[in-house]
Amino acid sequence: MINKQLINPESIVVIGGSNDIKKPGGKMVKNLKDGGFKGAIYVVNPKEKQVQGFKCYSSVNDLPNIDLAILAIPAKYCVETATILTNKKNTKAFIVISAGFSEAGEEGKKTEQELVNVITQANASLIGPK
Repeated sequence: MINKQLINPESIVVIGGSNDIKKPGGKMVKNLKDGGFKGAIYVVNPKEKQVQGFKCYSSVNDLPNIDLAILAIPAKYCVETATILTNKKNTKAFIVISAGFSEAGEEGKKTEQELVNVITQANASLIGPK
């Protein structure tokens, strides 16, 4: 399902954002910054206070409501993160660039289905993790 929050978000969070632009989360933050996104940009990384000039949150629980979440974290954390974002932060769009889902075997396949279920139940959009 494609929705407004996916194609025209007012706020984006990069979960796993980094100062290292060689890492997926770091590249995402750089692209948003350099691409001229006009909305609010948030970053979550418990190991950082600031990422590429943006205040860095230690937990998704500390965020305001978010339209679009980019998950650049290990697969094992994605279901819990998506659950918090859909239930507490009204997030309706997700882009998952994590590895460790169905391509990693049966456990990853199960995790991927759990993630899809969380996002589907929230009537949210999902791109990835494939």
